[in-house]
Amino acid sequence: MGSLTLQYFSSCDLGPPLNDESILPCIKIMNLSGFHPEKFKVVKGSYLPLACYGEPRISYCITKIVPHLDCCIISPWCETRHCSSERTLSDVRRFDEVIELPLPYNALYDYNGVCFVLSSTYTDEKGVHEQLLAGANMPLYNSKKVFRHGIYELELHPLEPLGIRRLEDIERIVRDPKFDSKPVGMDQLNKIMKTNRKHTRDELFDTPLDRHTRSDAERAIEEAKRSSGRLFLSIEFQFSRNQPNLNIPVIFERREIEPLASDTRAERWNPVDEKYFKMTRSLRVADVDRKRKPNKETLDRLMGILDQPPARDLPEADSDLVWQHRFYLAEKYPEAALAKFLLAVRWEYPEQVEQAVELLHQWPVVAPEYVLELFNRQFIHLAVRRFAVLRLHAARDEELLLYLYQLVQALYYENWHDILSTPVKPMDCVATASGLNQTSQNADLAERSPQEDQADQGVENLPPNLSSPRKPVDTRNVSVRSPHSPRSHNSQSLIVEIGGRWMEALKDRWKEDLTTFLIRRALCSWPVANYLYWFLRVELDEPLSPASEMYTHVLELLQSALYQGNETQRAWYKELVRQSIFLADLLQFIHKVMDGPGDRIRKIERLHSCFKEAEFAHLKHIEEPLCLPLEPNVKVIGIDAPATNLFKSARQPVFIPFLLPSGGQYKVIFKHGDDLRRDQLVLQMIELMDVILRKENFDLKLTPYKVLATGSGHGFVQFIESQSVFDILQKGTILGFLQQNARSSTDPLGVQKEVLETYIRSCEDIDGESIRSWFLTNCVPY
Repeated sequence: MGSLTLQYFSSCDLGPPLNDESILPCIKIMNLSGFHPEKFKVVKGSYLPLACYGEPRISYCITKIVPHLDCCIISPWCETRHCSSERTLSDVRRFDEVIELPLPYNALYDYNGVCFVLSSTYTDEKGVHEQLLAGANMPLYNSKKVFRHGIYELELHPLEPLGIRRLEDIERIVRDPKFDSKPVGMDQLNKIMKTNRKHTRDELFDTPLDRHTRSDAERAIEEAKRSSGRLFLSIEFQFSRNQPNLNIPVIFERREIEPLASDTRAERWNPVDEKYFKMTRSLRVADVDRKRKPNKETLDRLMGILDQPPARDLPEADSDLVWQHRFYLAEKYPEAALAKFLLAVRWEYPEQVEQAVELLHQWPVVAPEYVLELFNRQFIHLAVRRFAVLRLHAARDEELLLYLYQLVQALYYENWHDILSTPVKPMDCVATASGLNQTSQNADLAERSPQEDQADQGVENLPPNLSSPRKPVDTRNVSVRSPHSPRSHNSQSLIVEIGGRWMEALKDRWKEDLTTFLIRRALCSWPVANYLYWFLRVELDEPLSPASEMYTHVLELLQSALYQGNETQRAWYKELVRQSIFLADLLQFIHKVMDGPGDRIRKIERLHSCFKEAEFAHLKHIEEPLCLPLEPNVKVIGIDAPATNLFKSARQPVFIPFLLPSGGQYKVIFKHGDDLRRDQLVLQMIELMDVILRKENFDLKLTPYKVLATGSGHGFVQFIESQSVFDILQKGTILGFLQQNARSSTDPLGVQKEVLETYIRSCEDIDGESIRSWFLTNCVPY
């Protein structure tokens, strides 16, 4: 018994010409029918007898139709020769010219198309001018992502009613569905043409009646075109100039170049996958999967899959296994199976998306820490990210602060178009990364108009589009840049097509995106607002980053929400503005100290003398207590100038003791010239590790100091005084040291109970340093 072999070319394998043999796709422009010059005599609203006077010709170019992106024309305009003077019919013009597309198959994506424009000339009192008559855009791949092959009848749409008079203006209407070349309302014509193409590609078996009906089909096509009164361009797609009749299909596939660890599964479509998933992942087998229970061997395989580390895609076999047992895993292992199940979904197939969203509605509630993984670059589907945000609602402010910086970085993988299309309410002053841009109205931030002075605005006073449905925007003027242009994974980009019944979930329960969630939580908590502000400032401090514009817009949304909020929230906004001014002045002060000549001793002397200058007197004595960016619940009233110092390291960071209203000091180190984001991440991991261990009743009494990067090259570090065990033993014993610094007359050994417990826990067999090292070695990827 013979086997059926499916032969096809992958588009990624068909590159530029090899061995002097061209493999560029070709299009034969055959003829133009339904052309009547008298229909194009009106130019700019005026009738011109000499309009459409020259012989018609065809211009063409390669286009790309990507939602929300401006650039649609990606190749120069080319032009055919004039049509033949021989006219078989009064309304038919023949071209019979074969053109090669300027790009090879592997450079043409499924969003590319070819735009045809019919043009002529008109003459007025100023001379002869080019006249664009009609045009249309046609995708190069069909709905099955197979490169087109065979004869097509394209409907050309008049351009004068659309106000298009130059080829440069075509870009404005290319993505308009009304500019598509497929004839609308002519189902019989489209059906006959599709059947003819199947015959040409030998996809249908020949019968003795075909030779009798083919001529009737051609007459039916011509009659349908003539009776419609429309303008049609007949073209034929050919494989290449040297092999025009080769009927092997070309299927769109992307070649993966240097895939990352998380890109092991090819993000591409192929017909075998589609057929396979229709059989194994359709709604018909969902009831079978719902009742499926794994045996011991299968359960061991599932446990091995769940134990795999994050940021790793599932092989196809593991993906199928997780999908088949998704209902069982959701019931028995909801926390560990959530991310693995979503990795098993092929989001390019709508039927799977519908089933996945339906199961997410029924998924047991999991703790917020189990959904953090859903904000990485592997999960860009809108439904997944909205579901993860919903689960984050249960996180307390203390928990949210543990991973707030990672959530800010996760905005990188959000839909930038949705963020940038959210308008910002006007404010009197706005703090930006470069400092403070003030208007003439910022003399008194505390004064508000009667319309603005609403005591109960509260949390609900979000910017438009954050608390209400979004208004439609003109996406032609919005440029959404790809954050991973060098990476193959971003072939999906950050643009998620909206469609399907799962959108009802977004309108009903999953209304909030990550940006809205962070701003809403910032309006409820001053520490969250403070750290969110500075984390955003750090991210937009990279002007060359493609996400800089997006982060700038999120920062403006945060400031606008605080400024338009109630009295408390407006006070928070005012405090952030004061922090920004203070940081800018402190940087100017430190630059003046460090830029001068001399060694460390000379710079320390200059440091003390600069505090005496009137220019920096406001740093030494702060009139109104200021919340420190490093610790927003700590207010300072000035700097103890004589106690400031420079450390001996290469960058010579500045030691700054801030004065507290209670009379004490809050000591910090201000580093300049160093990127503290890595230090901030390490200390954050230690703090998170301490929280996890205390939940397991294993308190190591860790006291991580605070670190805050206020820019890409500067930041604050909390200074905690310490004394080495060696120095203590030189002066006496450790017990004597504890009795001297934590004396208690009632507790055993004369030492406060909590101090003694802290010391004992630090001396256990498994000491805190070993556990910290293990966590940083094995758990940082999490």
